Amino acid sequence: MSDFERLERLGVGNFGEVWLARDHALGVKRAVKFVMPSRIVDPTEFYKEPQILMALRHENIVRVEDAGIYGNGALYISMEYLPRGSVDSAFKGRPLPLSQTLRLLRDVCWGLEFAHERGYIHRDIKPGNILIGKNGVGKLSDFGLATRVPRGSTASPYGYLTHVAPEVFLKGETSAISDIYALGVTAYRMLNGDGFLPYVADLGELQDLILDGKYPDRTHYRPYIPPNLKRIINKCMSISPNDRYRSSSEFRRELERIVPRCDWRWSTRKRGVTYRTVIGKAEYVVRIDETVPRRFDIETKKRVSKASDWRRVKSDCSRNLPTSQLKRRIRQILSRYVLNGK
Repeated sequence: MSDFERLERLGVGNFGEVWLARDHALGVKRAVKFVMPSRIVDPTEFYKEPQILMALRHENIVRVEDAGIYGNGALYISMEYLPRGSVDSAFKGRPLPLSQTLRLLRDVCWGLEFAHERGYIHRDIKPGNILIGKNGVGKLSDFGLATRVPRGSTASPYGYLTHVAPEVFLKGETSAISDIYALGVTAYRMLNGDGFLPYVADLGELQDLILDGKYPDRTHYRPYIPPNLKRIINKCMSISPNDRYRSSSEFRRELERIVPRCDWRWSTRKRGVTYRTVIGKAEYVVRIDETVPRRFDIETKKRVSKASDWRRVKSDCSRNLPTSQLKRRIRQILSRYVLNGK
């Protein structure tokens, strides 16, 4: 039986707490999910998740190491420890760089494809269940709600409410295509950050927005997101299952066709936003400042190396723009750099 020393609580899952623990038997660190017996009606049900993970051994699915009953009677699942954590814990609702988002999504598609081909539906895809492994590899985790169904069949409804597909509300059924929808919402959040999600007062309003295709807002993306990538994500989030990609491999192949020429990182300031990127050896900064209420300046600068001075890119600078013109202008600038690399 494993001898664990709890070091740090990493989070709370659907059925228990996840801890960083030292496995004294093997001298390594593990991510261990502990669940007290009082929360388990049938212990054999608890072992369903590690059994699924054992059946789904794949480089893009978190690896299970052990499972059993601990000394105090708690049930546990021991998994590989990934120090960078999940997308949710690493970025805390902020948008990820474009290239990193594409890499993680493609990796998760490989893992999800592997699971779907073996008849498993995840039913809980979200940023908190995408872990970042060594060299930035994406790994799908938390199969506590996963279930196995015959190919083309459906299962009972579960999932993170904001990621639940419309047909789950309408028919009370979830399927592999519902996983595609949840992955689309996850992609939207990774690209834009949670600040782009609309405020929802209650579950009834959320359900109405999802059924109307307004949660999340398919027209509202960061200005540097390429149009073809927006089209791909929106297809995943189609209201009708028939309008989505038929498999995660089809979604992945579409993502692989996206080749942005550069990336963007952004930071907020008291009265504006700054975008930064490196294209080749040159570094660009696009700064937006609110000079007076609802009037904005765009200042774009470039330097060819860290040793050189910054110079203004006059063609990409603007003064005293109203909000409507600002959105259009900044989208033109950032999209051109992303698509053309200049």
